[in-house]
Amino acid sequence: MNPLAGADAVARLLAAVPKAEIASSPVKDYPTIRLAAPADLLLAARLLKGDLGFMYLEMVTAVDWLGPVNLGGFVCGGNSNPLSRKPAAPPVSPVPGPGVSYRPMLDLLWSFGNLGENRKIFLRLELPRDRAEVPSLTSLFAAADWQEREAFDLFGIRFTGHPNLIKILTPDFLQGHPLRKDYVHAKDRYDEE
Repeated sequence: MNPLAGADAVARLLAAVPKAEIASSPVKDYPTIRLAAPADLLLAARLLKGDLGFMYLEMVTAVDWLGPVNLGGFVCGGNSNPLSRKPAAPPVSPVPGPGVSYRPMLDLLWSFGNLGENRKIFLRLELPRDRAEVPSLTSLFAAADWQEREAFDLFGIRFTGHPNLIKILTPDFLQGHPLRKDYVHAKDRYDEE
């Protein structure tokens, strides 16, 4: 693996997307680029795939930075495993993490792989929680289909231009987006009394 090739990819990406910058919080030791706006995503992804050899979209995910999780999002009760002898877990209260900057933003993360050169590069983009919308990458990467649907289902992120943006993991009757920090579970017919 040639480390200079990774630096060249970052330099070319930063030159092509003028407002992009090296992320202050990289993913492990991988090159991580923070995009300034949703409009930069397609340009960056096209360059990564078409010119720099990052043909594989490994992952699309997000983080909700709103704050500590709302425990109303969990179905709490006794240990529902009839074979377990363990008692129910004691109740807990969410506590803010030290050094974490909570804000009403969703941080999207894409991981691209160059399998021939064994390299990865990450793109990050922060979006306001109330306007979480970004272009779909399904026109460039078939792998974006289910991953974008998962981010839509669990975080409520809209992917403009996605051919089939419907829920993929949660049942149709479930309201809200379970991985948002303010999610509160609404009892349904499958909850125990």
